[in-house]
Amino acid sequence: MLECLACSPASSAPAQPRYETVGQFYRTCSDETNRKANGRCEAYIAGAAETLSAFGNGGSEAEIRGRGVRWGELSRIFLAWAAENRHAGNLPRLAGVTMALHRHFSCRRTN
Repeated sequence: MLECLACSPASSAPAQPRYETVGQFYRTCSDETNRKANGRCEAYIAGAAETLSAFGNGGSEAEIRGRGVRWGELSRIFLAWAAENRHAGNLPRLAGVTMALHRHFSCRRTN
């Protein structure tokens, strides 16, 4: 198998990112039909929010302090952030979701 890999010609095409970008995720999430069909955006963002909340419980600075949200609210938070931050379109999806959640559910530490 390694011999086959060594023989395959090198591609001259630029390498594509191996992750979904903020811009790609924004287009998917803003497609109302797709969003209603599979809930992918809301589920992904909810998972990220839950993870960031758990980090906060462990004392990490990556935390967010959220509250109960209604279905669809998290994707609306991301969509609004992404529309205001088009310069972030090539960042990885998780980076954009994290920034959007931090902005919306920010908390200040008291020392």
